[in-house]
Amino acid sequence: MTTLVRVENLRKYFPVSGGWLGGRKGWVHAVDGVSLDVLAGETLGLVGESGCGKSTLARCVVRLAEPDSGRLEFDGQDITHRSMREMKRLRRDVQLIFQDPYASLNPRKRIRQILAEALRLRGTANATTREAETVALLKRVGLPAQFMDRMPRDLSGGQRQRVGIARALAAGPRLVVADEPVSALDVSVQADILNLIKDLQRELGLTVLFISHDLGVIRHVSDRVGVMYLGRLVELAPAEAFYEAPLHPYSEALLSAIPVPDPDARLTRKEIVLEGDVPNPIAPPPGCRFHTRCPYARDICATLDPQLVAHGGGRAVACHFPLAGAPGGDQAQSAAAEQG
Repeated sequence: MTTLVRVENLRKYFPVSGGWLGGRKGWVHAVDGVSLDVLAGETLGLVGESGCGKSTLARCVVRLAEPDSGRLEFDGQDITHRSMREMKRLRRDVQLIFQDPYASLNPRKRIRQILAEALRLRGTANATTREAETVALLKRVGLPAQFMDRMPRDLSGGQRQRVGIARALAAGPRLVVADEPVSALDVSVQADILNLIKDLQRELGLTVLFISHDLGVIRHVSDRVGVMYLGRLVELAPAEAFYEAPLHPYSEALLSAIPVPDPDARLTRKEIVLEGDVPNPIAPPPGCRFHTRCPYARDICATLDPQLVAHGGGRAVACHFPLAGAPGGDQAQSAAAEQG
């Protein structure tokens, strides 16, 4: 597969004010040196706890947030610091599905008007053609044609999100960034929307960057999985390999928290309870940022920042002592135990 999106050493910090005089307290390290590739035609799932930086990274990719440093490429073109006028030319290629279907649609416009704006972005100026394409878009996302004349307030949450997906498709994108697209929906509706996104990705050959805090959701839709912790990418792997044998201790802890319906499986599953809280993103700890909560941490973890290193089979991990499953993983854990 070819690379459609390339992120190199990307950083995005946000200022934080504090004190009664309103002085600057510091900077939140929302995205702090992330590098990854999104391959054409794949779904890359990005997962992590709330506040880890995954949504900020997504907003940087679609240029709704301006990166502070690093480089962003789309189809080989540097788009890091393109102006909004220059980005308009790429808007049809890069679309976003928002988290909240209640807030993402203009409440004063009918569905036909909402979709017509996106169709104009693609260059569909003829009213008759727009009408036919609007009907086709609604059909594609599982909604009847009569929904064209409804207002967003007349729709359920799942129906609104289907309209949001139709709006993203209307521009004819190559990349769709789905930022927690089912987290605001009822559980009964989530599976329908996930299956819809998965089917559309396959039928249209879309590239999807899928953001979620839910590893069950990520498993359902993703070809590869990236894990973020406190602004850093700590693991990247094919989905099947990731769920079978994660390499990073944080990934292992996340997977151990997934509910298991089988009571027998629960008895044999290794459960990991992380001690302490997520460190302050204004002043992240030195060395490995996970070392303050890691059950395998050793002295080196508190001083030396591990880099994301390839481990074969399309896998990469930022850990001094990767778990068993990585080449050298068993030896690394043994070395960690000896240090302890």
